[in-house]
Formats: sequence, structure tokens, C-alpha cells
Amino acid sequence: MTSGAMIRIYRQRWGLCYLPIVLITVLAIWACAHWLFPLPPRSVTLAVGVSNGGYAQIAQQYRDELERRGIAVDIVTSPDGALGPVQRLAAPGDSSQAGFAHGLLATQDPASGIQALAVIGKQPVWVFTHHSGVIGLQLLRNLKVAAGPAGASTRQVAVQLLGQAQVKPSEVSWLESGGLPAANELLERRIDAMFVIGSGDSPTVRLLSRSPGIYMLGVERANALTAREPRLQPFVLPQGSIELRSDIPPRDLTMLYTGTHLLVRTAMHPALQRALLDTATDTHSVPTFLQRQNEYPDYQCDFPLSPTAMLYANGQRPMLERALPYWWAQLAELLLFAVLPVIAIAIAALVWIPQLFSLRVDAVLAHYYGELNFLQNDLEAFASESPMKLKGLLVKLDQMEQEVASLDLPNRFSDRWYTLREHLVAARERLLTLRSR
Repeated sequence: MTSGAMIRIYRQRWGLCYLPIVLITVLAIWACAHWLFPLPPRSVTLAVGVSNGGYAQIAQQYRDELERRGIAVDIVTSPDGALGPVQRLAAPGDSSQAGFAHGLLATQDPASGIQALAVIGKQPVWVFTHHSGVIGLQLLRNLKVAAGPAGASTRQVAVQLLGQAQVKPSEVSWLESGGLPAANELLERRIDAMFVIGSGDSPTVRLLSRSPGIYMLGVERANALTAREPRLQPFVLPQGSIELRSDIPPRDLTMLYTGTHLLVRTAMHPALQRALLDTATDTHSVPTFLQRQNEYPDYQCDFPLSPTAMLYANGQRPMLERALPYWWAQLAELLLFAVLPVIAIAIAALVWIPQLFSLRVDAVLAHYYGELNFLQNDLEAFASESPMKLKGLLVKLDQMEQEVASLDLPNRFSDRWYTLREHLVAARERLLTLRSR
């Protein structure tokens, strides 16, 4: 680039240099805030199934904890229970972002778009009956049993448990009701038994386990069943663990359980996932009659585990989240790793541009000073050896003066420009003096 072009750019530097840098800086910060370091959403939608179920109770606890962290929570229910949390999370157009489900609904297909953050509790398979003489599952043959609709996970487990007890599905009268409606039918003696998959705090389990005249059944050969269905695990419900004074249950029961999973969509912001995991830790680490202190959250999940949850389980999380509250940590991350570096680069560019022009002008002036130095050296040599060549030096000096006079330098270089011209004038006077001898 010629010196003239550089000088013209310098004179229009605000429009050609400074303004584009400012615009690029603004666009870079916007891009970082939207793609590289996006801020997490300020709200989350939890899918819980029926409004009077155990998941709805957990969601209420999560709402209280998350709102203390500045995250609004919307709880989405399904009045008829037909559209569960897993179905909602798998539907691309649904507003749900997180939810709860037991492990029997798990799929290992990454294309489902659902990942688990943790297992947050047990959901035992409860079997209730009002027949005091029914002390084993094999005695449910030819009775009316409610286990949800055909194809549902509760019905599938019920079929497996009865099969283990040598009872064929055709030997049972199945009813498709479930939840509290089925519990009321059992209390009214309109059905004989009921299978439920739910936590110890679910309304259905709380109602039936404490109702007089309702009995709980255990499972025989539970290990044999879990060998075929790894999503089920055996455990012993100790005598009196539900209510010690009322001696509920009246004896130790071997039961099966599946894990309650906290699920999210794969696209959920990692910071929001960590906020949910913090909430899960605060909510589910306390002991109950079904779990020990700090037994949950657990990260051995039936659903695919989120990468964010893997790091969280290993104690890895951004340092800023350890030192600052939730929202301040996210803003600080954006400022420290995106906004400040971009602004620093922009400031460096804005400072460097005038220095670049100064270096270019310095190079131009240094060029003429170098030419003048050579001319002065030739002047002394020609004056003593070849006086006739002084005329050629005069022509060269005239050309240099014309070029320097035509330089359109910025005002801040005017003192150096005048100094150069003074040196040229002094060289001319010296040359004319030598020619006049």
C-alpha cells in the first residue's frame, strides 16, 4: 500500500477502521452470548403426570428450591395421566424441559432426546389386597386385579410377578384402572388386589398402606426376577418401618423397586442441569423409611446419563459456581471468558491502528532522510572529485523537495514534515555554495 493510500485511510479512520471495529466487537459479544457462553433460561417446565401423584409432590419441592435460586418453575400435569413425563419430553413440540419417571420406562436410544441427571429415590412395586388370607401372589389367581392399562409398565411388572408365582395372565381378571381411583375401588371391595409403582410418599401408597383392612404382599424369589429384569432391584421393607406404632408392615417384606429418575432434554443448558442436581441433592439426601442418609442422588441410571451429570458426580463444575450464587456465576462466566477478552482485543486494535499509521509515516520520513543522507555524502565527494556532477545532485534534490512538499500528512506530523523540509533547504544551500566556488 502506498503512503498516499495509507494517509487517505488515516484521514477517514473513523469510518473505515474505528466504526467497523466497534460493530465487529458488538457482534462478537452477541455471538458469544448466544452460542459460546449463552446464559441459562430463567425458568424451567417440569412434567409430572397426574396432578395428585407422587411426582407432583416432588415437583412442588423442586419449585421451592429452584425459586430460591432465582429460577421460575412451571409444573405441567396430565389430567387423565395418558401423557406421562417421558412422552412429553420425547415430543419436540412440548414445552416440558424436565420431568420424573421410573426406570422401567427407560430407553437407551440417544435419538429419544432424553437423558437422566440422577436417580433420586426408590419406587417400589406395591401389591395391596383386602383379603387377609392372601399371603402370596399365587393366591391372586381368579381374582380381580387392577394394574393399569394393558402395555403399561405396571401391568408388565404385575404379569412378571404373577408369572414368577406360577399364575398365568389369563387366570386373572385385569382392570385398567390405577392410582387413587383404583385405590378407592379396593377400599370399597370392588376389586381384590392392586399393583402400584410409586414412592412411599405417593398419595396412593400413603392411603392404602395406612388403611385398616388393607394388606401388603411381598415377592418370593425376587432375585430370580431381577436377573431377568435388571431395572428392578430387591430390597427388604422392615417390619414397622412405615409406622412403628401401628406396626406397618406387620412383618419384613421382600419387595422390588425401580429407580425414580430425574430426566431432562439433551438440549437443556448445563448450568440449569447443575441447578437441578443441586436441588436434587438438597431434596433427596435426607433419610426416609425407604432410603439411607445421602443414598440419593445416585448416578447409576437406567436412562442414558447426561454428560453434565457425569462431571457433577465426579465433583467437576465451573469454579465460579462454587464461589458465586447461581445467576452471578453465569454472568461472571460470560463477562470473564467472552465480553472482557473481546473488548480487550477491540481496544488493542483501536490503539494499534494509530500506531500502524505512525509507523508507516515514520517509514516514509525515514526514507527521505536516508535519501538526504546519501545525497549529502555524494555532495562532499563530488565537490572535491567531480564538481560537474553537482548539477545532477541538484536535480535529485529538487525532485525530493517536490515529493516532500506534496506529502499530505496528518496535522500531528506537521512538525516533522517542516523539519524535513528545513533539512532539504539546508542541503540546497550547501549544494549551491559548493557550485559557486
